Amino acid sequence: TASGTLAATVQVQISSQVSGQIREVLADFNDEVRKGQVLARLDPETFEYRVRSAQADVDAARAAVLTAQANALASRASISRAQVDVNEAQRDFDRKQSLVEKQFIAQSEADKARALVNTTTESLKLAQAQAGVTEAQIKTAQANVAQREAALAQARVDLQRTRITSPVDGIVIKRAIEKGQTVAASLQAPE
Repeated sequence: TASGTLAATVQVQISSQVSGQIREVLADFNDEVRKGQVLARLDPETFEYRVRSAQADVDAARAAVLTAQANALASRASISRAQVDVNEAQRDFDRKQSLVEKQFIAQSEADKARALVNTTTESLKLAQAQAGVTEAQIKTAQANVAQREAALAQARVDLQRTRITSPVDGIVIKRAIEKGQTVAASLQAPE
């Protein structure tokens, strides 16, 4: 026989990683618990709304990517149309230039055709620049999707953290919370 004080070899203080109101307390003083067992639950409603909001943000960001991709397709079509206009204007200028050389039409007609070639060439350059802008918008929209997905993942993690679980097998030696109590994770959260 011997007398003395028992001391735990491992003692883990468990508290909430998120703030909220305690909805359920599932373990009490002297209860045996297993690793992963839920000890308490915080009210998850706020965190569920955050997950839904983050999911809506992800959906909106994905829609923005589709819109940017559609704009890129429209830009490519504009480039094709502008290229056709340039080719047509060049053919018209070549015809009119040969007619001027034969003195069938006035030089001013050929000059107008040359001006049209220049104008359509600039329109083509503008369409190509716009296509570059739409490609950049796609990349921006895709980056926004990744950012929103990260926010969604964080919201899901916070929702999971409303379940306070035991990290080890053991016995509860202290319980400093009650149902309905509000815990603030940013302050010293109750154990």
